[in-house]
Amino acid sequence: MKHLIWITALLFALSACSKEEQPEPIADDAAVVEAPAPDAAAQEAAEAAEEAAPEALEVVEESASEEEPKDEPIVLAMAGIDYSWIKEPDYDPERIRQTSAVTEAIEKIGDIVLSIWQNKEDIRNQLLDQSDPQKKTRNIFYDTDGIRESQSEHIQICPDCAGALRLDSSSDRGAHILAVHIPRKACRKCKDIGYRWYDKADRGQFDGIYLQDRTEDKYIEKET
Repeated sequence: MKHLIWITALLFALSACSKEEQPEPIADDAAVVEAPAPDAAAQEAAEAAEEAAPEALEVVEESASEEEPKDEPIVLAMAGIDYSWIKEPDYDPERIRQTSAVTEAIEKIGDIVLSIWQNKEDIRNQLLDQSDPQKKTRNIFYDTDGIRESQSEHIQICPDCAGALRLDSSSDRGAHILAVHIPRKACRKCKDIGYRWYDKADRGQFDGIYLQDRTEDKYIEKET
């Protein structure tokens, strides 16, 4: 921290320095006068800052060579000092380079996504021909809170609206909920399906059962 204190003091000293006041515009009939001398305190601060700069830089360089660089680049940039020489410790570009297996996996995913997009109309028609809701599952890890969630979605595909959504969600913390979503411009059929999912949900199976009806701007919760 000592290098941060040195640089902070340097910045405060530099900020205390004031430039010489510029003379007012001279009228044609006015006499030329000399600009007033700079304030004595500001002059002393400027001199102190100039004397402290080399020593502060030396302290920063010595500290950066011994410790992991954290705030040094930011502080040096604020002081107007070159920070390009600071390197991240143990940095090895080869060690973090993307492997060929990862590159191949990304290329395959890109080909699949592009194929789906190019055949989207055919896929849409196939889904619309099916009366049963489409189901998909996924696992999500929330690294901030360390929670792993498992989701099971049922989506009612509809040619007239965005369709109703039934979400069965559980986490490794033990919580288990059911959430039903009815979109803002849902048709009568999909709205009825959403309420049917909500009404048939078993209270003993879930910790919480919820329904969001955006057609009526309504949110309800079933007591469990």
